[in-house]
Amino acid sequence: MANRKKPAAIHGRVRTALEVTLTELERLGRLTDTDAARVEIARTLADALDVEPASAILWREYRAAEKQLREETNEHRDPFDQLLESLSASIRDEEKPKKAKPRT
Repeated sequence: MANRKKPAAIHGRVRTALEVTLTELERLGRLTDTDAARVEIARTLADALDVEPASAILWREYRAAEKQLREETNEHRDPFDQLLESLSASIRDEEKPKKAKPRT
């Protein structure tokens, strides 16, 4: 019995799709230990939707939870994007040169 494999979890369509998203976010390094509660909230909502797919309230909450997981934060963003943003900010915040007085 020790060699017996644990049966694979069987999920509905919503939870299965969420697990694909979570796997990809993990692969990209976009999920950290601080995301654990958000992940479990999304999983719980996905399971509830698989049971009750017509619930508009559940869909609203699920969409918000899933969006929050996918949103990029400063720690998850690509370093090149961060560099471009910092350069854009410094150019945008530069003082405009004063106009020269016209020659008379």
